[in-house]
Amino acid sequence: ENPHVAPPAGPKLAASRWGRGVAMSETALQDDPVVDLKERSPSSRVRSEKEPDEVLTRQQVYDFLVSERDRVRFCGTLPLTVFIWFIFTLTAWTHGNVERTSRAQSVIRYAVEKIEVHHQVSSLQGQPIAKRIRLDNISSTDEVWTWLIQGFVPLVAGSDLEPGVVRKFNQVIRPGIQLRQKRVTGGDCPIVEELREYFRAECRSSERLPSRFGPEVNNTGDPVDRAFVAGGSIQMASMAWSEPAEEMFFAFLRISRLQSGNSTDMPLVEGVVRAEELRRMQWVDDATDSLQISTTLLNPDIGAYIHVQLKINFIRGGLVQPVMEVRPLQTRVWHNPMEVVVDVVWGLLILFLTILAFQEVFEGKGSCSQRCCGSFWLLVDWTFILVGLTLIGFFFVYNAGMEGLDYHMANLPTALSEYVPTTPPPVAPEIQAELARAQALTEEGWQAQFQEDLELMIFLKVYHRLGMFWYVALILLRFFRGFAGQPRIAGIGRTIGSAASDIGHVAFMVTIALFNLILGGHLLFGPELQAWSSLENALMTTIMILFGQGDIGAMYNIAPTSTLIWGLSYIICIIVMLMSMVTAILIAHHREVRKNRGRAQQTLPHQFVAMCEDFVWKRSYDMRSLLRFTRSRAGPKSKILRALPVLKPETKRISRIPYDALIDFFNSEDLGDGEPVPPGWSAVKKEDFYRFGVGLLPLRGGLRHHGADHAEVHAATNASPDQEMPVMRLFEEFQSSVQDTCHVLDLTGEELKTWVAERRVDMANVEPRQRKLEVLSRALEPAEPMFSLETHWEEPPPA
Repeated sequence: ENPHVAPPAGPKLAASRWGRGVAMSETALQDDPVVDLKERSPSSRVRSEKEPDEVLTRQQVYDFLVSERDRVRFCGTLPLTVFIWFIFTLTAWTHGNVERTSRAQSVIRYAVEKIEVHHQVSSLQGQPIAKRIRLDNISSTDEVWTWLIQGFVPLVAGSDLEPGVVRKFNQVIRPGIQLRQKRVTGGDCPIVEELREYFRAECRSSERLPSRFGPEVNNTGDPVDRAFVAGGSIQMASMAWSEPAEEMFFAFLRISRLQSGNSTDMPLVEGVVRAEELRRMQWVDDATDSLQISTTLLNPDIGAYIHVQLKINFIRGGLVQPVMEVRPLQTRVWHNPMEVVVDVVWGLLILFLTILAFQEVFEGKGSCSQRCCGSFWLLVDWTFILVGLTLIGFFFVYNAGMEGLDYHMANLPTALSEYVPTTPPPVAPEIQAELARAQALTEEGWQAQFQEDLELMIFLKVYHRLGMFWYVALILLRFFRGFAGQPRIAGIGRTIGSAASDIGHVAFMVTIALFNLILGGHLLFGPELQAWSSLENALMTTIMILFGQGDIGAMYNIAPTSTLIWGLSYIICIIVMLMSMVTAILIAHHREVRKNRGRAQQTLPHQFVAMCEDFVWKRSYDMRSLLRFTRSRAGPKSKILRALPVLKPETKRISRIPYDALIDFFNSEDLGDGEPVPPGWSAVKKEDFYRFGVGLLPLRGGLRHHGADHAEVHAATNASPDQEMPVMRLFEEFQSSVQDTCHVLDLTGEELKTWVAERRVDMANVEPRQRKLEVLSRALEPAEPMFSLETHWEEPPPA
């Protein structure tokens, strides 16, 4: 009898023993060291040696730091540039008054250009043959007098109801119209002796005429008419670059009316009578080199002077070339306090920019010249400051000049429309004539000086407008400076800078070809076509052909074969060489720039958001620092402490991030100083940043969360790597990949060793387990039937 076998027992006892046996078997199985490998957690060794999924490389950090430095250095200038641009736009709009003055100028120009009179050329069978004279088809001195007497003088004199008023709002400043001519002497014509004997006439030379011409002088030596004397007995200060007043001949056409003895006759304009007199005395003849007709109007509706100047050049060969200029000039610099405020703000912005420029100079390195003018953008800032101060200073000069014009206006006669005739005291006719002559001389002198000063102010105003135009170009350069901190836009600028040399060589070839085309067209078509008659016109015509504006048909009618050859050469030189070659050069250099660019390629909205976050992050720290300072200075019983919030302590931030030092440290290029440089794809450690006094990454001048730093750097440098990589980088990456594979194999070997050791333990536990199972099997006995579990089945009754 087996002592391990228990004697038979009842049903309940058997059930309890069966349950204890099952429990013992479960306990034995739970003590089994055999565990499924899939359910086992990784070993501590594997967990500790596992590296993070995303590792920052030195090249990524380098590209990110360069992008951040350019954003802070260049994009940080955009707010000031935008503000200056806005204020300058307001200044140009308030001081320019372009729209209203342009309308007034167009009205006067249209009125003069539409003057049309009839000039009698000859007569046929007693019938006069007339020619319609306009400003653009004047061809002789006689036609100039006809257009002046019948057209221009009546227009300036105005109607009898509104004398001295042109187009309702423009009042002519008296005395009226000033005529100023330049004369030359006669000389031998540049022809052979035989032709000179046949021609028997003089040609004009470049030498000036003597001091007087025209009518004979009387016995006392006094001239009969001041218009035939150089200078016209007028003392006037003229500009150095203009024609000397003492060498010019002056005449004045007054717009006042002459009262006739008969009250029924219409009053004659004094200027018309004077012009007829000068015409009879041949004041303008073949010796006239140029005739300048000028008058000044005042438009009180827009508050501006309008200087009308018509210069008629008598060019050698018989060409009469009229050139008209209508120049408006504002009577006041500042019309309301708002304009003064805008100019003051503009000046303060320029002063602030000057302080920033000096700060950049003081913080620079190197010699004085390198710190002041070593950077292109610093030169742009200095030019920007100087031009801005000059433009602002012009307003004060302009204001002083307008005060001088007001002084001259006080010495001129009253406007004809406002003139009220008075009865002078009775004097002798001789004395009255002498007084009238003296008064006329004084008024003419004042008008000549007034127009000379007005032309000086117009000259300054024109150059002031040119300065404002170039100031807009400087603002554009400052915008380019701000956009240089945007990687994508900076790539475009680098492409243009890289291709500048090749484009310059192409431009040199195209310039030579273009000049030869211009010269050939001038020689071939110039004698027949006005568009090619001079080198200047030929240049403009050649450029217009590029945009489809030239008259190719007229050129073809003159020389068909030569026109085809010229056109083919034009297409090859301009279309192919200029456009195609420039496009190909830009594409090639843009590919090189994209290949050599860093991986930091943020978009403009991303950088704008970053700038806003930087501003909020820095200013909030400044506010908290101010609150801490206020709490530290307040007393313990001060009521201010109750209103101020309690702030948590935080790490003190540095004032400026050492971007240059960080970039030099993470630069992977060998500088030749003997120290080995880690490759750009090696991992970055936290200690690399601690040595420069910044946190994990210097994103906002202090410490930030480690995960946020990695995320931002990875987001900023998520551009795809270059398709072409250096051989050493490929070798290093292959070596790194092999090392990672070996590391994984070592870990797998450790796992297999652990699994085999566990299996050996399992094999050693097989015999003890078998013995336990035998003991359990001997303890098992057949279970006795249980009445509660018995079932009685009765056969169903037959149907």
